[in-house]
Amino acid sequence: MRTVKTQIAIHYATGIRAIGIASALVLSGMTQAADWKFGAGIGASETYTDNVELTSSDNRSSDFITTVTPTFSAQKAGARLKVDARYSLQNLFYARDSARNERYHQLSAIANAELYQNEVFLDAAAAITQNQLSPLNASGVDNSNATNNIANVRTFTISPYWNHRFGSTATLNVRELISRTTNDTNEFSNSTDNTFSAGLISGSAFGKAFWGLNFLQQNSDYQDRSNVKLTTTSGSLGYQVLSRVRLTGTIGRENNSFETTTGEAPGGFFWNTTVSWAPSTRTSLDFGFGHRFYGNTWNLAFKTRGKYSTWSADYSEALSTSNSQFAATSLARNPSQQAVVFSNHNVLSNQVFLSKRFSTAFTWAKGKSDFRLEAFHSTETTQIDENVSTVSLNLNNLGLSSSNDIFLASNNFKQVGISGAWNWKFSSNLSSNVAFGVIRDSFSDLNRVDTTSNLRIGLNRQFSSQMNGNVVLRRQNRDSDQDSADYTENAITGSINYNF
Repeated sequence: MRTVKTQIAIHYATGIRAIGIASALVLSGMTQAADWKFGAGIGASETYTDNVELTSSDNRSSDFITTVTPTFSAQKAGARLKVDARYSLQNLFYARDSARNERYHQLSAIANAELYQNEVFLDAAAAITQNQLSPLNASGVDNSNATNNIANVRTFTISPYWNHRFGSTATLNVRELISRTTNDTNEFSNSTDNTFSAGLISGSAFGKAFWGLNFLQQNSDYQDRSNVKLTTTSGSLGYQVLSRVRLTGTIGRENNSFETTTGEAPGGFFWNTTVSWAPSTRTSLDFGFGHRFYGNTWNLAFKTRGKYSTWSADYSEALSTSNSQFAATSLARNPSQQAVVFSNHNVLSNQVFLSKRFSTAFTWAKGKSDFRLEAFHSTETTQIDENVSTVSLNLNNLGLSSSNDIFLASNNFKQVGISGAWNWKFSSNLSSNVAFGVIRDSFSDLNRVDTTSNLRIGLNRQFSSQMNGNVVLRRQNRDSDQDSADYTENAITGSINYNF
């Protein structure tokens, strides 16, 4: 752990580097200013809810919520620089209790630059999001419910990488990823994460045989807790057994460093065998089985695309931390599609945990209708194997309780969920949408199961090229083994948005 002076110095140096890199990106794009697209808009909505705090039925209170949200965006699609950024300032005003009024900064920005001859690149991302503080407490589908269960999370990520091809012999991929993740709760530790990866993959010169060498090291430097270091070294060998089928075998070793009940972080040798099948250019399947220090492992990656539909499925297992998950999410976010996602998929915690996640998604679009259905199953646990658990860290004088860090209440947190959305276009300026979601949360050490559901029905109208509006009815419900955690809410929202 570092001293305060050292930490301040690190923050200052990181900030100077960030400003310098951001300036370089902007200046490189100014030579082709015509490629930039800037936008601004403002949105306003009025919501009536019969349960503004999502409390049990005996205690519920209603309220009118006015929301005003100015938005700014910038995009560039140049040959060597691509930028997609969106910022919103969400202001919430509660008619019956102004003490509930809130303001949320929301940012999603991604940039990619080619620095040298299609070999050296730079990715950068910044995000400010609202995340569920604790899965034990109530949280709505957006920020409007005054639940006091919202944490602001800020992530900045910068990642230079180098791809070099040695003719038909091999390809070298080297990447450095530096991220800074902070939050405003004073209950979860901020961190600077540094991840270095290098891989050498064989080329076409080896015919049907192929091989690869990989190294990955992740260092997490925390402000208020002991640091975390995860290191993996591996080699793989494979063969194209049929024209569309190949087999890959991987062996490696992982060395980890973080606080555990036994005093030593688990690690050791691992292996994996994966079968890959690509029956067409539209369909691919990877399915694997292996073993790591905590037991048998599985991996899955499937995707297929039809004329009107797509279907994908993935399963993965990994040691993880909350802050590293937020960094990965910031690079994957699509600002143009949705600036802010109110998500309970990223768990806020100060612990290292083993994450196992399966997800699948199906989309269909034809004519006036489009449909999307998603499902997932995830388990996060600090009981990494039968003998080793992560130490539950109460940070320096922060007064954490089990209502904040979920792993102080239960070392196992499981989620199963399904969601869907259907959009129907009546005409060029009138459409409707129906969305639903159901999530089942299980906490093994609390003997508690929560089932949360929501249903939203909306009607959307495009008044002009610059103005649109909608009306949305919603119902939220939670059924819990803990009676005081039950709630039901009915609400109606009318919104209007104007783009300048």
